[in-house]
Amino acid sequence: MVPVTIGRGPASGVEGRVAVSHRIAAAAFRFAGVFGVVAVIWALVVLIRGGSWWGPLHSFLVGTVLFAIAGASQMFTITWAAAPPPPAAVSVAQRRIMGAGVALVLWGVATDTLWAGGVGAGAVIVGLALLAYSLVTAIRQSLLRRFDLASRFYILALACGIVGVGLGGVMAMDLAGMRFTDIRTAHARLNLVGLVGFTIAGTLPTILPTFVPSKAVSGTEAKVALWTALAAAGFMTAGASLGGVATGIGVVLAGIASLLIVAGIHLRLGRKGLKGGLPYLQVSIGVCWFVVWAFVDGVSLVGGATALPFTGWTAAAALVGVGQVLLGSFAYLIPVLAGPPPRLGRNLARTKGHPWLPLVAANAGGFALVAGAGEVAAAAIGVWVLDFGLRLARLEWRDRE
Repeated sequence: MVPVTIGRGPASGVEGRVAVSHRIAAAAFRFAGVFGVVAVIWALVVLIRGGSWWGPLHSFLVGTVLFAIAGASQMFTITWAAAPPPPAAVSVAQRRIMGAGVALVLWGVATDTLWAGGVGAGAVIVGLALLAYSLVTAIRQSLLRRFDLASRFYILALACGIVGVGLGGVMAMDLAGMRFTDIRTAHARLNLVGLVGFTIAGTLPTILPTFVPSKAVSGTEAKVALWTALAAAGFMTAGASLGGVATGIGVVLAGIASLLIVAGIHLRLGRKGLKGGLPYLQVSIGVCWFVVWAFVDGVSLVGGATALPFTGWTAAAALVGVGQVLLGSFAYLIPVLAGPPPRLGRNLARTKGHPWLPLVAANAGGFALVAGAGEVAAAAIGVWVLDFGLRLARLEWRDRE
């Protein structure tokens, strides 16, 4: 463990914090990769033998995306807010408890083992609570206030996740009763819109300009977006007892909040943003998919439609929307973790080059999902994932000491 202090010294200040934050992120990203591989293999089994898409979708969202959030949020908070890292024991416990919880949830629901689903959900909640503790502790000791808005989005997202996972545990243990449909609807939106969406929204004003590179950009619209997101979280939570209309209002408000943030960033960066290449384009387009789905899904719920668990639009939002944000961010972050210049420049060239292939494949898959062309979507998304895997395989990694 690199000693970290606030002040002068060979292992203090920026260098020490950055080194520790990179180790935390790299460890979390490895967990994300494991659940990503599980999701791909599980999806192939479903394609060949049939079955529910619940498993691969949850392995991706609850496993891959959640661990990506855990690693990136701590990395960004420590570095961009000039905050001290959490104790190593807390970070290790957070990853192991959450990893065991996700595995138990996947196994418990897939095998209809009620206790495993409930215990797993409880473990995931503990992992989210430990992550929130780490972020709040760091924020209170941060030297810079420029990241306060993003940190508030992170805490709101984790609160949504704790409630959303808790509702999932209620369903896994078959305790939802007559409120099953309302609870399922609120559970899915609190996790996808609240936990994942609000984390993305809070990170955008800093990470998109970083791709360019440029200084962080945000203004009054981001503060309005935070209050709108708070209202959205309240409505989605209330939807578990009040019904789909309340949940739908929350989803629409979340879409408005995300639109405010991404529009403000793009208006300020203008054409300069295109210099960010593949990471900038994939994250931006992924957010657009997410915003469009939020309006489509929210308006549908407000109109009284019964929420189906796996529609083409929902799959597009989760796989192509969130997926592009995730892989677009990884295209920048993983080369950063792999080592400093000159290796960094060569690795970025490998992940950012030839952007047309992943962009066309990913978004073609999204349109195919919306149109109900499952086989076409699977082929396009498969090409996209394979392209990303090949880019990672070509990276140069720092020598291990």
